[in-house]
Amino acid sequence: MAASSVPLMKLELPSKSVQELLKTAEKQVPERYIYQLSEEKSSADHSDIKYMDSPIIDLSLLSSASSSHQLQNELRKLQTAISSWGCFQLINHGLSSSLLNQIREVGREFFDLPLEVKQKHCRTLDWFEGYGGDTVSENQSYNWNDRLHLRVHPLERRNFKLWPEYLPNFRETLEEYTMKVRRVLEMILQAIARSLNLDEDIFLKECGGKEGINMFTRFNYYPPCSSRGHVLGLKPHSDGTAITILLQDKQVEGLQVLKDDQWFKVPIVSDSLFINIGDQLEIMSNGILRSVVHKVVIDKEKERTSVAMQCSPHFDKEIGPLSELIDNERPQMYKKIKDYLSVYFQYYPRGERAITKVKL
Repeated sequence: MAASSVPLMKLELPSKSVQELLKTAEKQVPERYIYQLSEEKSSADHSDIKYMDSPIIDLSLLSSASSSHQLQNELRKLQTAISSWGCFQLINHGLSSSLLNQIREVGREFFDLPLEVKQKHCRTLDWFEGYGGDTVSENQSYNWNDRLHLRVHPLERRNFKLWPEYLPNFRETLEEYTMKVRRVLEMILQAIARSLNLDEDIFLKECGGKEGINMFTRFNYYPPCSSRGHVLGLKPHSDGTAITILLQDKQVEGLQVLKDDQWFKVPIVSDSLFINIGDQLEIMSNGILRSVVHKVVIDKEKERTSVAMQCSPHFDKEIGPLSELIDNERPQMYKKIKDYLSVYFQYYPRGERAITKVKL
C-alpha cells in the first residue's frame, strides 16, 4: 500500500496523564498501558541485556582545529557508528554541565506543576506540540510517559502560549539550550557528510539550512511502575527526524537500542549527548546510514526524565536519496517524498515503521 493511501483510523489520546493515574489506580495498571511483548525476547528485569559498545565520538576532534590524523580517525569512528548502530554518544560538545543540569531541572519543574496548570498547555489530537501523551490507534497500547513538546526553531514559528510562563527560568534556559544544540547539530551534519566523502554542507542544506531546519524539544517524564515488565515508556520505533539529540537522565537508565535483532542498553555517559540517526537521514543517505530502532523501559522505583531535540527538514521540503550516493552498485533504495513526518505519524500510532513504506 502506498504511503499516501493509508486509510484513516480512529486515534486516541490518554484521558489522564500517567502522573494522575498513579494517584488513583491503586497499583493496578490500566489495560490500555499493557504492552504485549510477543516477539521480544528480553526479560522483565532486563538483567540479561548487554550494554552497547559503539564508539564514543569527541566533537572537538571533528573541528577544523584538530590535526589531520585526529580528524580522520574520528571521522572513521563516526562512520562506523552511524552505519552499524545508527547512534552514538557525543562528548566535548561545548554544552556546560550547568546548562545540562538547568535544562533537566526546568523540565522536572514543569512536571511538578499542579495538573490544572499543566493542562493549560495540552496538545490536541491533530498536532503533537504541547503537553500530553502520544496518539495511538484503537488496538494499540499507550506509552508509560508524560511529555511536553515545543517547537523551538525557526524562531518565528514558536508558540509561546504553550511555553510555561509560571517557571521563571524556563524560557531563557530553553533558548540558550536551543542555541547551543543548533551549533552541535550543524557540526554533526557536516561531520557525517565528510565521513561519506561528501560536501560538508550537503545534509545541512537538505534539511533547510541553518535557518530553515525544524527543531522541536520534547521533555519526557517516565514515572516508576511496579509492573514495569508490562509497560514501556516508549514502544519500539525509529524517529521520523533527520537527527535526534537526546540528553538522558543523569542517573536512571532506560533507553535501549536494537541491533541485529538484539536489544542493548544505552549507558549513561556523564555530560554526553546521545545522537540518533532518524528515518529522513537514512533516506537521504540511500540507506548507508541507519535509522536506529529504540525503546524506553521503566524503572520499578525511580522516575526518569530526558530531553530530546528532534531535528527535521521543513514539512514542505521534498527529500530523497542524494544523487551522489546512487550508482550501479547501490541503486536508489527510497522514493522521493514530501512532508515525511505526515506519513510517519500515519504509521507511528499503529506501531509500524513509515520508512518501510517509502522503500522502492
